Amino acid sequence: MGNYYVTKNGYDKLYENYLNVDNEIIEANRMMGESAKRDNDLRENPEFMGLRVKAMYELPAKKQSLWDKYNSAIIIEETEEYVNFDGNTIIRGCVVKINIDEEDICEYQIKGSDEGDIDNDILSCDAPMVQAILGHKVGEIVEFNDMKIEILAVERL
Repeated sequence: MGNYYVTKNGYDKLYENYLNVDNEIIEANRMMGESAKRDNDLRENPEFMGLRVKAMYELPAKKQSLWDKYNSAIIIEETEEYVNFDGNTIIRGCVVKINIDEEDICEYQIKGSDEGDIDNDILSCDAPMVQAILGHKVGEIVEFNDMKIEILAVERL
């Protein structure tokens, strides 16, 4: 697994999600019990078997994955590039205003690896376009997928 970047807020949510998996396991076990009450022949009960797989394998794997991310996360606000932000360079944890092909001016927040939400103009720092513009400065033009992206402004989140 490569570097996993996350904002401080995202880090807190990641831990909450990790803790909530236990509740999901408890709920799956409760539903298994209800399913077993309805149909005593568990070998022929696909609902019970699906819940069993979820409770025994899928949710513990999800919990481990969340823990691995939490344990290895790099908090953007604690990185050297964020602390020493020069106000001119695109970094993780910034708001960037760009002009795409001299036609479309957009403003995006660049957040953590799993924090992208395009509907709210939030891009993951792992998104290909973000990877192309990271480290570039205001006034530069970056070519990406046959587009010209002019960097108009940058500020810290």
